[in-house]
Amino acid sequence: MLYALLGLMAMAAGAIAIAMFTLPAGFVRDRIIVAVKERTGRDLVIAGPASFTVFPSVGISLGDVSLSGGPGFEDAAPLVKMSALDVSVALWPLFQREVRVQKLALRDPVFHLAVDADGRRSWEFAAHDGAPAAVRFAQANTGAPISDADPGFAAPVSDTTPRGSNFRVGDLALDDVRIDNGALTYHNALTGGGAELSAINVSLAVAALTQPLNADGSLAWKGRTVRFDGTLTSLAEFLANQPAKLKVALASDAAEATFEGSATLQDALLTEGILSATSPSARDLFAWFGTDLSPSDGFGQLSAKGLLRGTREQFTFSNAEIVLDRTTAHGELSLDTRGMRPFVKANLKLSELDLNLYRSKGGQAAPAPRPRETDANSIDDILERTEPAPPGPRVQGYTARAGWSNDPIDLDGLGRLDADAKLSIAHLTVDTIRLDQSDLTVLIKNRVMTTTLNEVRLYGGVGRGTVMLDGSAGARARLGVDLKTEGIEALPLLKDAADIDKLTGKGRLGVVLTGDGTSEREIVETLAGRIEFAFEDGAVLGVNVGEMLRNLSRGNLGGLATAPTDKTDFSALTSTWTVTAGVAENQDLRLTSPLLRLTGSGRALLPQREVDYTLKPRLVASLSGQGGAADLSGLEIPVRVTGPWDDPKFAPDLSGLVADPDQAVGAIRELGKQFKGKNANEIVDGLLGSDGEARGNARQTGKKLLEQFLGPR
Repeated sequence: MLYALLGLMAMAAGAIAIAMFTLPAGFVRDRIIVAVKERTGRDLVIAGPASFTVFPSVGISLGDVSLSGGPGFEDAAPLVKMSALDVSVALWPLFQREVRVQKLALRDPVFHLAVDADGRRSWEFAAHDGAPAAVRFAQANTGAPISDADPGFAAPVSDTTPRGSNFRVGDLALDDVRIDNGALTYHNALTGGGAELSAINVSLAVAALTQPLNADGSLAWKGRTVRFDGTLTSLAEFLANQPAKLKVALASDAAEATFEGSATLQDALLTEGILSATSPSARDLFAWFGTDLSPSDGFGQLSAKGLLRGTREQFTFSNAEIVLDRTTAHGELSLDTRGMRPFVKANLKLSELDLNLYRSKGGQAAPAPRPRETDANSIDDILERTEPAPPGPRVQGYTARAGWSNDPIDLDGLGRLDADAKLSIAHLTVDTIRLDQSDLTVLIKNRVMTTTLNEVRLYGGVGRGTVMLDGSAGARARLGVDLKTEGIEALPLLKDAADIDKLTGKGRLGVVLTGDGTSEREIVETLAGRIEFAFEDGAVLGVNVGEMLRNLSRGNLGGLATAPTDKTDFSALTSTWTVTAGVAENQDLRLTSPLLRLTGSGRALLPQREVDYTLKPRLVASLSGQGGAADLSGLEIPVRVTGPWDDPKFAPDLSGLVADPDQAVGAIRELGKQFKGKNANEIVDGLLGSDGEARGNARQTGKKLLEQFLGPR
């Protein structure tokens, strides 16, 4: 397009030189119209007045000028339309067959650039073959035709020297070329994309085509002003499809950028060079480009520097350094815009990445009420307590607790692009999970993101697996997790993952879960799958099962109260959980320690963050010498665990004793000696409570058992 315009200016200058003393301005105007039609096949319409000057410079001023689009765009808006075109050429250089354009001004031009459904571009000037079409002229006053074009006037498009003229484009000099108050519209029928620019003001100058072309100006895009300046050396090399050095600087209130490298005009514009860009707010920059990001703490200051290679539809950014918020990335990026969605490919090393910075902000659920602390220290205290034991929690109708968000999950980003990214991250934070060196691959296609954890260092161990997030159903997300870890530390992992600080030890963890929903809470409510773990050489914190049994031996049931410093050591702990509709159930918990064996079963209600569980500790060694008053080995006294998992309640469940009365006979007799004259009815009430039909049946059975060995009282 630029090449053609320069050629047209050269022809205009030649026509002016030939006719400046003898021909009227209208005739010169008509010769220009003919030349443009024959060389390009396009219609140049000059509907306004034409004026002509010869001193001190040769000039012509044309009003209401337009140039039609190429083949296939005849019925579309003109390629360019302007209120006036002013050209003035230095007089003396014309006698030396040199064209020095002192002024070329496009007043109020409007450019219409379009790509049709077949991929043709309205601004491309292809060679125009065949006999020239008849040309009709429009008078400024009437618009009536004057004459047809002379076919002999045509000149081949490849010739840089207009036929009938001794002037060469290579001798062209541009002192002052201006676009005043211009506008541009662009529409691509293939992709549906488009853009609009306004308030375009450009000034450029070049002493000769072999000399640097300097340009500066400003334009408005989406309500913001962009200032620019640049240099191209040389224009002759560029027009000859040779690499020319290019230096450009852009500035707006949203971003600043510089490019220094080369540009080549072949089938398309090719650029290669160093790009450096900064933005005070990536969020503001994305919004300016048409992408509104969800409110979050991230997407602040952004900077990027690297080697840019680009064509019209493909870009690569190599040896790049990109800094966003607290993350610094090094590596390579590429962008391909030829498909239905942009395709991004990346291979990056990141210093750290905190995904919490980019999570959508929202209201937090009200914190759960804290359970009442018990001050029971003896059987008498327990008997005086009137509050019934808490019932088992229910899946439906629960009270929302802090932890799971009800905010809608933002899945829009999955539909904006496809991606294949290999990432090596020194430190990665996902929600409350903190990972060390992480090598992973992220694939995004058709609104489905699959993250493969090739190797992740976390909590002293290593993990591998996949995480799938499917947004193809619109606002409803489908989540799939398949992870396996080895050698991890239980305490920091559970504390970060679920705010549980009740378990230490080192071992393995496997998680296979799926869920779906529009929010984090909905996904948790639909979770299904399997969880299994095995830990060694650790402890259950906040409870001392051995001490509980010692207190029972003294008749001090208040000793079941727990303290943060309590713990139950173990040499091995294993468990398998089946998850259905957000409820995790377990029947095979096993804990082994030198003093006791512990089994357990029950469930964890994940949406409520609550547990309803029964522990069954069994002593395998005598408590004598360890503060115990009797040999209770073999005694199994179930303990009910209920309430929020970050602060559960523990209560004895002696109904389990009646399941094996022979085994408990000796221990019960020893316990009876410590109960300070209480009768069996009082003891059972204290141990089991007195509410509920099932609890009442166990109470009667336990009472009979105690009376058998303690004697009626």
